[in-house]
Amino acid sequence: MGQRLDWLPAVLRAAGLKVAEHPGWLTRGADMGEVKGVLCHHTATPSDKVMPTLRMLAEGVTQANGKHLPGPLSQLGLGRDGTFFVVAAGRANHAGTGEWQGVTAGNSSFIGIEAENRGTPADPWPAVQMDAYTRGVAAILKHLDQSADYCAGHREYALPKGRKSDPHSIDMGQFRAQVQALMDGTGVIANPVIPAEDAAGRPTLRRGARGEAVKIVQEAVGEAPDGVYGPATEACVREFQRRQGLVPDGIFGPKSWKLLPGGAAAAAPAGPIAWGAKVSPAFRQRVIEICEEIGMAPDHLMACMAFETGATFSPSLANKAGSGAVGLIQFMPTTAVALGTSSEALAAMTAEEQLLFVRRYFLGQKGRLKTLGDVYMAILWPAAIGKPDDHPLFVKGQEPVRRYDQNSGLDVGRDGVVTRAEATAKVLRMLEKGREAGNVG
Repeated sequence: MGQRLDWLPAVLRAAGLKVAEHPGWLTRGADMGEVKGVLCHHTATPSDKVMPTLRMLAEGVTQANGKHLPGPLSQLGLGRDGTFFVVAAGRANHAGTGEWQGVTAGNSSFIGIEAENRGTPADPWPAVQMDAYTRGVAAILKHLDQSADYCAGHREYALPKGRKSDPHSIDMGQFRAQVQALMDGTGVIANPVIPAEDAAGRPTLRRGARGEAVKIVQEAVGEAPDGVYGPATEACVREFQRRQGLVPDGIFGPKSWKLLPGGAAAAAPAGPIAWGAKVSPAFRQRVIEICEEIGMAPDHLMACMAFETGATFSPSLANKAGSGAVGLIQFMPTTAVALGTSSEALAAMTAEEQLLFVRRYFLGQKGRLKTLGDVYMAILWPAAIGKPDDHPLFVKGQEPVRRYDQNSGLDVGRDGVVTRAEATAKVLRMLEKGREAGNVG
């Protein structure tokens, strides 16, 4: 059975790298074969922009001989600023004829990374890009349980020898040594992971962030304050950082906040909330922002996530009954796909990252979730949102039988019927416990 690389964004983000998902990447490209390693390329693009080849990598290119090489042309693009652009979860036309470590099916066996560069000595590699290159390869190979030997430059793989020159001027032996050191935990990270918040509690913001803190930044950098940290906001942040003498990475972290007087009070995390003491300040702030947007009480969402995870708030917690559900609200595999991700990718995320998909899940119920029971029904049985407490959810012996069997633990009366009130009872106790001293925060 073929493989999909739907885990790529989560693995790269977990390594502290900047990641941007190109629209349609999850369905782009045919299924991979057995994924063995990584092939490194340069784009040979005559431009100094961050990632001008992105569209070409996705859609393909007309070659000098007039033939069209269809996209995707790589799974990943690496911008000059160190951002990984996820282009495809499937097979890409990047390898051609060649061999490395006994592998000759390059397109279906190797993940291609096209790093933005002119491909000449006149265009030296930026330090931030090279740091991301080695860290990204190390993260991928560690996920694949492979050594650095399974990373090759295109020029090393391509046959006949001399057919390719990419990636130019990079000593691949030295590159692999740096990758292996990172995998072993002894390598040096030139651009370490940016803290989730600064000393004043102001969150680090990057593309995909939402909420009041984003509006504060947008107003400061001259962008319309819609509360969504999209490409336009990122571009304005980069320009702001350039003017202030910072590395223009497009991430609004502690160094950028320090240059923004008056942002502290408005961006500080709100609270306290139930179970708030058991999660990070960034997690708590994000929950409050999500609930404000959807129109539900933060305590209610926290109680539901506490119930679904046994108060661990673990993004990788799997359902013990074998349903395949995982994470903060026990996303089913089909639900994960509908939200543009997968169970495996969700399990690899941090709790803060997974909240993005919690938000996506609840968006369709905006304005409807006024009670704890409604919030929990949105997770367990959306058809029961707004129904009375005695509404039957699952009845023993009725089709499909498995629904009652999977939820029989909620049948408090042991009468073969799970009502909405019974299903919510345990979540209500979790809410009360979350409001106790030591849990609230």
